[in-house]
Amino acid sequence: MRFERAAALFRIVGLSLSGFAVLCMVGLVTADVVSRRFLGFSLLIADEVTGYLLIAVTFLGAAYTLSAGGFVRMELVYRRLRGKGRWVVDISIHLVSLGYLAIIAYWLGVYVVSSYRSGVTSISIAQTPLYIPRLFILLGVLLLMLEVATRLIYLLKSKGASEGPEIEE
Repeated sequence: MRFERAAALFRIVGLSLSGFAVLCMVGLVTADVVSRRFLGFSLLIADEVTGYLLIAVTFLGAAYTLSAGGFVRMELVYRRLRGKGRWVVDISIHLVSLGYLAIIAYWLGVYVVSSYRSGVTSISIAQTPLYIPRLFILLGVLLLMLEVATRLIYLLKSKGASEGPEIEE
């Protein structure tokens, strides 16, 4: 129960950060357009920073998107399954997803640390340290892992019972 509440909190934090990143994107693009049109200069970093913010929006919002049923999945066979058959498929999908995300998280972690240690920066005028946007990707993947793990625990607790809420993917 405590794990599920923590996962819900992290899901909402990721969603909130994702929403904040959208607001920052809108503000930055608006400021750049206004400065170019009325003040005669460009901010020069708007394209780059909004690209990084788009990464944050995408990855930080992924856990919430999964919990809200926003991910696409193949329904043709899945909808025909009931009871234990559906439970086994759900367990299998969540285990494979968790394993895949763990591998991605590991290598992203290596990539972020390598980026930080090497001091690699973008080639733009801002020379943004590239570990920063890469860190958002890693954080989003970790949040998604937590969401998948929470759903897996819920499925394991249900032991294939046909009653209870459906797990949406």
